[in-house]
Amino acid sequence: MHFAETKLSGAAERCSLRGMAAGLFVFMVLAGSPSSFAQGEPPHLAVLVGQLLSTSADCPLLHTHGKDQPLSAYTTQLYHTLQDKRLANREVRLEGTMKADGTFEAERLYTVKDGKLYRVRYFCKICNIEALEPGNCVCCQQPTELQEIPVSGDGKQPAA
Repeated sequence: MHFAETKLSGAAERCSLRGMAAGLFVFMVLAGSPSSFAQGEPPHLAVLVGQLLSTSADCPLLHTHGKDQPLSAYTTQLYHTLQDKRLANREVRLEGTMKADGTFEAERLYTVKDGKLYRVRYFCKICNIEALEPGNCVCCQQPTELQEIPVSGDGKQPAA
């Protein structure tokens, strides 16, 4: 089950409704682009680059093209990462799809520094354990450290 399929809280639902206008713009741009899906290929992920905003509500926002785009995520771990206060006001690149409710559902997240992409991970130096989301280490219960790992041009492998 995807995170977006779960029932939204009142705050998240209000945030989704607020973003319908902003989402409509991005949806129209995506709908107007040629699609390889009709040819049997999987659809390409859309890319949004902007400033990840810290909000008091449950709904993370991406400030892009002068608008605040409400965000959802493909997994709960990624959704919790989007809510991480340590990433607030940072430039990020999100890859995902626009949903009918006006939210942009992120499948991949990268931070951007000096035009270069970085993969976000959470790491416990004490136990040498990587975590999937912010929080305490599953072993020693100490807070995990946010780390940014440079990626190569394909966005998948660490840079040499």
